[in-house]
Amino acid sequence: MTVVALPELLREARRDGYAVGYFESWDVYSLEAVVAAAEAERSPVIIGIGGLTADHAWLRERGIELYGAVAATLGRRAAVPAAVIYNEADSLNEATVALGAGYNAVMMVSQGLPWDQLISDTAALTTAAHRAGVAVEGEFDELAEMRDGELHDAGRRLTDAGRAADFVQRTDVDCLAVSVGSVHFVTGGHVPTIEVDLIRALARAVEVPLVLHGGSGVPPDQLRAAVAAGIAKVNVATRLKQAFGAGLRGALDQDGEDPNLAYGSRLHGDVMSAGAQAVCAEARRYMQLLGSSGKAVRR
Repeated sequence: MTVVALPELLREARRDGYAVGYFESWDVYSLEAVVAAAEAERSPVIIGIGGLTADHAWLRERGIELYGAVAATLGRRAAVPAAVIYNEADSLNEATVALGAGYNAVMMVSQGLPWDQLISDTAALTTAAHRAGVAVEGEFDELAEMRDGELHDAGRRLTDAGRAADFVQRTDVDCLAVSVGSVHFVTGGHVPTIEVDLIRALARAVEVPLVLHGGSGVPPDQLRAAVAAGIAKVNVATRLKQAFGAGLRGALDQDGEDPNLAYGSRLHGDVMSAGAQAVCAEARRYMQLLGSSGKAVRR
């Protein structure tokens, strides 16, 4: 099955009342685990890597290209529709590195950019990306985030419907990440509150599909409500790394004497495979929650 355009996946999701998950990966094991989850659930999926918690110098030098090649290969081989995204580039320059590197979608963060520069940079990215056959996810508001167990929300701003319509019209983005109460990096007991009425207003204001970042910290009932209100894509990362860590630690507790089997063998006793199996199980849980299970359409 070929890699499918992100706008196509999200239009189908919005039409049929479910959301497609973007399950952020960080190595080949996690990328394979996400694809395996989608195939097991017969779910469309968005795979890829992101720059928000990675070394940007390494990404620009080689990481974007390396992971783009692996993710594109896995996307082409997947038995379900898959899009491949480079998520949360830190600048226009970094986002353009992903063009032609195997991704068919790219997203650039907005933190710290003045409005006029954000508009011009996003429009420039969209022009270049569309020329290369790559979709663009836009963003212009910041989420709150957890740091060392504390909520930092000084820069947070909920997305205004009028600004959203103006941004989409002026940049021609293919989907829009919105700030509606979710929080990045939820690792403690904090429970965010999703503004469901705001999602409905945003869905009425713009024609492009809406994206929810910070999906890891959103309780199941709120995620379902967000999808019902108009969210077509949900980003999940932190929960997958938590699952991977737990699976890895459990396997390490029973680590054998032969490191050749324990690390990277893909054989019984490979602790990395144990972490990947935990990622697969967590991704499957989210696919069921988002309603995408069973929605894969063979093309």
